[in-house]
Amino acid sequence: MAIDDFRSTKPLLLPEQFFVGRLEGWAVLENLVGGLLKRATISGHGEFDSDTETVLFTEAYTFDDGHSDTLHWTIRKGDAGKYTGLENRLEGEAIGEQAGCAFHWKYTRDTPQANGKSFKLNFDDWFYAIDERACIVRGSAGRAGIPFATAHVTYRKL
Repeated sequence: MAIDDFRSTKPLLLPEQFFVGRLEGWAVLENLVGGLLKRATISGHGEFDSDTETVLFTEAYTFDDGHSDTLHWTIRKGDAGKYTGLENRLEGEAIGEQAGCAFHWKYTRDTPQANGKSFKLNFDDWFYAIDERACIVRGSAGRAGIPFATAHVTYRKL
């Protein structure tokens, strides 16, 4: 699947618009054969900083096993639908591409676990706009480039 496949689709999913304001969400993580690993609720809030032309987006995950994880993103739009992102637990930068209703986001992050440990995981997330207030994400998480979990996430703007 290539980002250009979505160029003519609508509505547009522009991170600098969608992630501004309050959001709520829900996530299900499955292993590769479809078995349930975790569930989570998500609360998010984003602001657009016009001086730096960045979105400052915070999302807090609360998992059914009791642990939580809060991400503090700084997302910058580049040229021709390209995006970069920073977050305090990232290895390097997140790289994104947008076209039509889709946004593709890839990054490696040291991700906290319920047992107090953390693992560096590679994320490969596809966001799809449903309408102006909702998007669905299908993502994968893995290590050393090998995926071992799939995430299904829904976000709704409040």
